Parts: sequence; structure tokens; C-alpha cells
Amino acid sequence: MIKVKLTILGSHGPYPGANGACSGYLVEDDDVNVLVDCGSGIIGRYQNYHDLKELKYIILTHLHSDHMADMLVLRYALDIMMKKGYIDEPVNVYCPDEPSKVVEELKFNDVFKIKHIDEELKLNIGNFTITFKEMVHPVKTFAVKFDRCGKTFVFSSDTIYNDKLISFANKADLFLCDGNLLNGEKGPHLTARQAAEISKAAYCKKLVVTHLWPQHSIEEYEKEVSEVVNDANIAKPFEAYFV
Repeated sequence: MIKVKLTILGSHGPYPGANGACSGYLVEDDDVNVLVDCGSGIIGRYQNYHDLKELKYIILTHLHSDHMADMLVLRYALDIMMKKGYIDEPVNVYCPDEPSKVVEELKFNDVFKIKHIDEELKLNIGNFTITFKEMVHPVKTFAVKFDRCGKTFVFSSDTIYNDKLISFANKADLFLCDGNLLNGEKGPHLTARQAAEISKAAYCKKLVVTHLWPQHSIEEYEKEVSEVVNDANIAKPFEAYFV
């Protein structure tokens, strides 16, 4: 039976801890792979699973550096690969249309074919149907949903608490959620507890909390999440989940 596979390539934010990497997630089935976010350290880790020649689709949920910094070195790799004849088409990149200065940096030598995300966009990539919902963050940011044969994976991206995420993640088989903060901390992110509360309210089957601040321990995140839901997971590098 073909399943959706999510691999955690990087889960730190807004910077990588020792030997860590920022946001990057590999979504696969037997026919296609999609890279969701491409923060610091992700391109090296992606190549543990696929050659860069196989990279055809990238979704950037927003254009903060911890979610897209490695795009700036990937563009050099693709440019060289095109000139050497290893690849003959640009990589499809789906991202918000702002900040415009960051979008301009992605237009290097046409190595990326850029399409902008909005809530009306529906992508059909292989067997995946992919949709988006705008979240609440200092820059335009979108949660993303993968549907495949009745199974659903949802990634919150970065956001504060909002009811749109509850409805968007409703009954997700796998919910990957920003939980950067711990109780009492302030910032443009969810706390780990809020991530658990959203997962519970949305009747999600499995929760994985990500975008972890490197100075917090996994145990601190686990303790906070466990006060709300059982059997939640804290994202760790190279862990894989199947839907």
C-alpha cells in the first residue's frame, strides 16, 4: 500500500542549534517528492534521500530566512547543473509574493519557476492535491495541506493562535505544527501547549510539534504538550512519519 511519508529534515527556528538545521520537510509517496521549506542546512540533508536532479517541487510557506535561506545556495547549484546539462528545466517553487526583495533574490538566472501562493491556489502534484490557508505572522505566511487518497497531512507553518488553523487542520491524519514557544513566552509563534490545543480541537490523529528553539530541551516541549494530548511527538532530525 502506497503511503504518504513525511521526513523531518530540520526543525529548529529561528536559527539552527549545534549540528541542527532550520525548517525543512520532505513529503513523498512512491511517485513524487516535495520539499516544504528550505531553511539553513536543508539542501545538504535533502541529498541523503534524493539527488538534486530529482528536486522538482519546493513549497516555501513564507520567506523568513529560517524557512528559505538554503534557496540562496541551491540557486547556485542549479545554475551549474543547468550549464553542465545535468538538468534542463527550472525547479518549480511555490511561495508568497512578499517580501518582494526576497522574491527578487529567487529570480537568479531563471533556475526557479516561481508561482505565488494564495488561498485560491490548488496544486496537483503527482497524486497529491495541495491547498493553502493564510496564517497570522509578521510576513505573509501560509499553512499547507496535502491530500492523497483520503489521507491528509497539514503543516501549520509559523503562526499565532487562530481559528482558521483549527478548521484547516480538521481531522488531519498528521498535523505538523509550530510550537516554538513555551508557556509564558511571547512572540509571533504558537506555544507547544497551543499547538496541542489546536490539534485536539481539530481532532487530528497525530501531532508533531516543530520549529523548536534550540535553547529549549525536547523534554520541556514534551512536558508541555503532554498536558493536553497523549502520544504527541516533538520533531527530531531524520524522523519519518507515515500516513
